[in-house]
Amino acid sequence: MQKKSLLVALLLVLTSGCAVIPSPEAIGPFPNDYKEIIMDHILHTYFDPYSIRSASISYPVRGHILFQQGWIVCLESNAKNKMGGYIGLRRTAYLLHGGSVVREASNAPLCEDSLVYYDEWPELEQIK
Repeated sequence: MQKKSLLVALLLVLTSGCAVIPSPEAIGPFPNDYKEIIMDHILHTYFDPYSIRSASISYPVRGHILFQQGWIVCLESNAKNKMGGYIGLRRTAYLLHGGSVVREASNAPLCEDSLVYYDEWPELEQIK
């Protein structure tokens, strides 16, 4: 019994160091230009950014991906893959910090949450 209690206490101490405690300095200022930041990232990383359909974007919220903090923006969109076919609606979380995307996570639980509200983003569908 004593060994079990000691093991539990040790695990709690070890895992408590993994918690991310938000701080304003680590998160950075609110990204007023978040749509422009995401659009620029998409233009440089998507296989066919001009094929995007059904685009919706969330408002930035404070958060983290892995151990990096910043502002998370969720994007829902449908785009073509390398085979030329549409992949279906996908949700991706983008972590913004210092005016750029520093991390992204496909199918992030935050973006699947029913409390996340998406606004249509027709401007992304009209990029040329």
